Amino acid sequence: MSSAVRGVLTFPFRRLPQTTSMVVTTGAVGLVLGTGIVPVPCPFRLITGLNCPFCGGSRMIGALLRGDVVQAWHLNAFALVLLVPLAAVVVGAAAAHELGCVDRRWPSGRAGRALTFALVGSLVVWTVLRNLPFGPFPALRA
Repeated sequence: MSSAVRGVLTFPFRRLPQTTSMVVTTGAVGLVLGTGIVPVPCPFRLITGLNCPFCGGSRMIGALLRGDVVQAWHLNAFALVLLVPLAAVVVGAAAAHELGCVDRRWPSGRAGRALTFALVGSLVVWTVLRNLPFGPFPALRA
């Protein structure tokens, strides 16, 4: 068997130590927050009385850990629809970067700027919408 084939057949954690440690650490934090072992109050909410874009996120993770996608949707739809898939893409990009398949973890140039502005813009829009006191918007609060 050639050394290239052997390298591909090794366990991912051996070839991806940084990505593996990022996933394990993030998973452990998500597990602790999602199960409610360590309740973490939102500093933005404590200061302003408003929901931040991530309010309800730890309870959403807990609902996902229990397999309750509907409850997760009700707790923080934004995090479920945008941030969970984004986390998967970031892990994939980190792994590709660590394996030497790509030069950067985040797209460069126009695509990277557009993606960054879209993410920040969606965070701002979600925060504003979920804090509006009229119409259907109060239902978006965690």
